[in-house]
Amino acid sequence: MNNKHPHINAINNLDDIGSLIDIIEKSKNSYVKDNLSIHLHDRQLTLLRDIKKHNKPHHKKIRISKYKKLMENPETQPEHYELHKKLFLKHYQKLESKGLITLDTHPENGLPYDMAFTQKGLDILDEISKLEKEWEEKILENVDDKEELLKLLRIVAVNSLDISYEIQKKLRGVY
Repeated sequence: MNNKHPHINAINNLDDIGSLIDIIEKSKNSYVKDNLSIHLHDRQLTLLRDIKKHNKPHHKKIRISKYKKLMENPETQPEHYELHKKLFLKHYQKLESKGLITLDTHPENGLPYDMAFTQKGLDILDEISKLEKEWEEKILENVDDKEELLKLLRIVAVNSLDISYEIQKKLRGVY
């Protein structure tokens, strides 16, 4: 990789893990967006990844269960629930207009809305995965001990997951 970026010294002196992770994540998304056959914004990439996760059977069961509980007692609905729902739908409708998903605003599974990938959407997911692998190869080309790096990143990811999982359990909305 080219190490002539003007911020190399600043990055080499960073001791803030969050900033380093942000730089890495931005690089990955920039690479994917720049090489993807369709124009997508960062938020749209994130939504596609979320839809992929939310369509897994166990995640869908959790979403349905949370939504049922939420609807049983309207007083427990999060503040601005309807506004948030409309905003999410608007973002999903943009993906639908690109032909990547179909949006069902009256699904039979009990959710307020649901989405599924079109073939074009599945093809784009495959393309994103390939581009992420290419990006990974590029950023790791000068790393000597990739296994040790992966081991450390797994530890950090598990610790991070514990925090986000506890926060997710507190959330009452189903988006």
